[in-house]
Amino acid sequence: MKELLTKDIFTEKDILDLIENEIEESIYLDFKAGDALGRSDGKRKEISKDVSAFANSDGGIIIYGLNEKNHKAHSLSFIDGNEFTKEWLEQIISSSIQRKISDLNIIPVRFENNIEKTVYIVKIPKSFETPHMCKENRFYRRYNFESVQMEEYEIRELYNRKSIAKLQVEPFDYVKSVENEKTTLNFAFHVFNEGQIPESSYKLNVYFNNFNKYINLTWEAEKTNYDYTFYANHRVKVSAQNRLTIYPNERSTVMRFKMEIETIYLEDALKNLNMEMLLFYSNGESKLSDDLDEFRTYILKTE
Repeated sequence: MKELLTKDIFTEKDILDLIENEIEESIYLDFKAGDALGRSDGKRKEISKDVSAFANSDGGIIIYGLNEKNHKAHSLSFIDGNEFTKEWLEQIISSSIQRKISDLNIIPVRFENNIEKTVYIVKIPKSFETPHMCKENRFYRRYNFESVQMEEYEIRELYNRKSIAKLQVEPFDYVKSVENEKTTLNFAFHVFNEGQIPESSYKLNVYFNNFNKYINLTWEAEKTNYDYTFYANHRVKVSAQNRLTIYPNERSTVMRFKMEIETIYLEDALKNLNMEMLLFYSNGESKLSDDLDEFRTYILKTE
């Protein structure tokens, strides 16, 4: 359920779906009953241990207010939001974990708009300010369903996390033009380096599913670092090997190509088309999918 990390809005249905589908805890997901929040020193230590473990690992989500059974979402266990406010939880986390975790987000879900029936979703990013020490002056990481104390060598390795690149593929841009009964769609694909060092080793693959005979895909002849592969079941891949170094906090356009379609066939060409973008780099990968519904609606509406 790592895709939950990409959500910024949660509803009652999102929580109930976890229960209905018996979603299992994992390295990215943890369920805590409502009584996991408390004012005792022991409860505060547990909060800081669990949150810091996610930040020291690959990020994840803790849901407070959800019982688990055999590590699966089982039932609701509401929190009284009057007694344990979002601000209270934020203060516990910020005051009991050293170093501070940037971009941590707490999202309250109020069932039936009743503050006494609150569930808190705590979204914890993979941190680049590691290691994070919890209230009991120890370091933890996620392992399967739990937070485990880190070995000394693991702590040393975390000090180097900041000294790596972290690339993120971003939503594409496009420009449409129509001439001589032919529609041209110019695409541009971008990558952002949110890490701390430059990255010069990366490759972007763009996959189109349900690619069809009405689409002619081309790029500038000098783009010798581009490649095109046609797979079975109408799947096409366009690849671009890196040419430029991407520096920290820099957004770079790494691929441009165009689709040429006879305007009379534009709707048929785009009807079931969807896209996946997969970026590989020296420290990992970044993926983004798009069903192209908004793109398709805009292109066809402006005909």
